[in-house]
Parts: sequence; structure tokens; C-alpha cells
Amino acid sequence: MAQYLLAVHHAPGRYGADSTLAPEQAFAQVDAFNQSLIDAGQLVYACGLQEPATAVTVSVEGTLGDGPLYPDSPQLGGFWIIEAATRTEAESIAVRGSAACGQDLELRPVQGE
Repeated sequence: MAQYLLAVHHAPGRYGADSTLAPEQAFAQVDAFNQSLIDAGQLVYACGLQEPATAVTVSVEGTLGDGPLYPDSPQLGGFWIIEAATRTEAESIAVRGSAACGQDLELRPVQGE
């Protein structure tokens, strides 16, 4: 099976008062989605990330800086590494993951797989 990254980009305020998905509902849905991946033997690793403001950047020269590398660009908010037999199967999993977390996802194959 090939491995794929499903990347969730941080969307500040996504679960605000005018959202249709409360954070607690999203967490419960993601837990159920994760369990379905575990049950199918398709979950390699998954995690959410702290706010982008907690990032430390490191230049090639070794200089450290506070905050994300590209602050005006979408920031990674979490990810899954999954296994799927085909790209079509990975796309189907990504659709389910997007619905579970209420966020758009980016699906990319892992190199060497």
C-alpha cells in the first residue's frame, strides 16, 4: 500500500459563532474518522498542531525566528499519514476526513511509496 499525507490548513475563526460546526462536534467526528482508519489498518500517524504563532523558524544559516515562515500564507494545522491501495481510495478517505473535520484538505503522496 502507498502512503499519503492529508494536510489540514489552519483556518482562524473557522469554528466561530457563524460556523455550522462547533469545535466539540468536529473533535468527535475526527475521533470517529480516526477510529475508522485504525479499524481498517490505514492510519499510520495523525496529529493536530499548536497555533501558527507558536512556530519557530530556522534559516539555512541557523538563525532562529519567532512565528511561521510565511505568515501571510495558509498554515498547517494538522495532518494524517494514511495507507491506501490506490490513489482513488486515498481520495475517498480524504473526502471523509474533510467532512469529519469541517476543513479543506490537501492530499499528497509520500515520496518513495
